[in-house]
Amino acid sequence: MDATFPGSVLPRQGRTAKEFLSGLFFATKGLMLLQVKEITGLDTPTIQNWIGRGWAPRPVEKRYSVNHLARIMIINMLRPVAKLEHIDKILTYINGSSEEESEDAIPEATLYIYVCDILDKVDFETLLTRDALDAVIKNQINDYKAPNDAAREKLICCIKIILIYYASAVIKVRADRMLCTLGIADEESAV
Repeated sequence: MDATFPGSVLPRQGRTAKEFLSGLFFATKGLMLLQVKEITGLDTPTIQNWIGRGWAPRPVEKRYSVNHLARIMIINMLRPVAKLEHIDKILTYINGSSEEESEDAIPEATLYIYVCDILDKVDFETLLTRDALDAVIKNQINDYKAPNDAAREKLICCIKIILIYYASAVIKVRADRMLCTLGIADEESAV
């Protein structure tokens, strides 16, 4: 796993995703836009664009909840290799509209934690077979209380897609860095 949390610029420092998110929201009613920018490395126009398009939820009283932040980090972690519209469709498939949390099959913070916990266990040097990937996912979400059987299957499918996209992003960054070391591309054009 990278030294930072997926979709953020903050160092892991041996923390799990659950510890990371809990620490950010320990004594606050939510984060301000400036804090979201510092955590994700995104600029204000990007975040506002995602909100305007409905890909990320609007802050409540100018504050972003843990689920707002998790959705933004999931989008950010996948955007190097997936179209933003596709990322939104993945998240909408599992939870519906970004604005309506009451109908979510799973809180997006929990989805983010599941993904990060799986990434902590997966080695990108070894490609997992479809069955092995399914087993890792099912084991990780063992505690998930699905509102129905369809929700569990949707969750498994979405986590699998997110993991495959993220693995693609990691491999792309690795290939880009190799191009730079060969002198074929500079840092700006490779990433």
